Amino acid sequence: MTYDSRYPAIADLKLRAKRRLPNFAFDYVDNAIDEEDAKQRNRQAFRDIILTPRYLRDVSTVDTNATLFGTEYSLGFGVSPVGLGNMMWPGAELALARAAQAARIPHVLSTFSTTDLDLIAEAAPDVCWFQLYVPRKLDVMEDLIGRVKRAGFNALVVTVDIPVGAKRNRELKNSLKLPFSLTPRMIWQSLTHPTWALATLAHGAPDFVNIARYRTDKGNTLSEFVSSMTIPGLPLERLHKIRELWDGPLIVKGLQAEENFRQAIECGADGIIISNHGGRQLDAAPATIDTLRHLPDDIADKVTVMVDSGARTGLDVLRAKALGAKAVFSGRSFYYGMGALGAAGANQVIEIFRDEITRSLKQLGCRRFEDLDATWVASAGR
Repeated sequence: MTYDSRYPAIADLKLRAKRRLPNFAFDYVDNAIDEEDAKQRNRQAFRDIILTPRYLRDVSTVDTNATLFGTEYSLGFGVSPVGLGNMMWPGAELALARAAQAARIPHVLSTFSTTDLDLIAEAAPDVCWFQLYVPRKLDVMEDLIGRVKRAGFNALVVTVDIPVGAKRNRELKNSLKLPFSLTPRMIWQSLTHPTWALATLAHGAPDFVNIARYRTDKGNTLSEFVSSMTIPGLPLERLHKIRELWDGPLIVKGLQAEENFRQAIECGADGIIISNHGGRQLDAAPATIDTLRHLPDDIADKVTVMVDSGARTGLDVLRAKALGAKAVFSGRSFYYGMGALGAAGANQVIEIFRDEITRSLKQLGCRRFEDLDATWVASAGR
């Protein structure tokens, strides 16, 4: 499959999405915490990784496949969890799951998605993972994990980096609250973006359908709602309990400190996703690629290491792979695509990354994605 040449890069999709969507919808995905320094630091740190190409070798064909937890995927690249995805474009979450299944890339569904988890599992049976925001109440956690198991999700991703609700200034200015309702300002923004407004009207207002049965609060901002539902700080005993309840691959997401990596391993984690939540939780957090760069070798020997936050190109995926990541995930890239092109945006983003990964592997003189390692790294920044 080829992509729409009018939008050859994620940056092009972002610009179109910004024009096509109401400000409150675009800002929801694009915003970060406080002054948004961590978000910018993520991007710059990727750019600082320099790789040395190797020529005088046959690269007429390259193998982009990556194996994670015994499953072979077509790319070492996947979909990060994003809550309230259908606000960016109606039906976006289901379209994205279908695209991931067709492309054979891992797709992580958020606890705070707005599409029934059973529908996502049916649409992406071979590639679906579930991201768990750990509920405060133990019985709610047990019930939710049971539903995820019965639906047939292939891996459980436990997010641990939200001990408190984040202060995201653009979100506050836009007054996003639950249940989802339009303020006069949001109504005006919607009227000036009729394509989005009509599609949303036809599809219905998004809501957190997978946790609706557990909700007791009304009228919170989004970050307040997430904080009210989830356990603050996630005690280690909860992670041990999750390990008891879940017999498939268990991945811990949101770690950046060495002591936390070791704690996750001791709790029985099979994988870790180094992440700063896309710069949405702590503005002083290190760039995730820098954390990966300093990861002790023995940790990578014990657990599958993956990364998200900041990747916007196929070359970024290869930069992370050269530094030791088995796979790279992105959330904003996909929702820029959906905001720009609707359902077609999912395939557009996948094909942009596939093309850039393939071309960059050839340019580097590396025949197999899984062979790329630190010997290709010329400079790793600061």
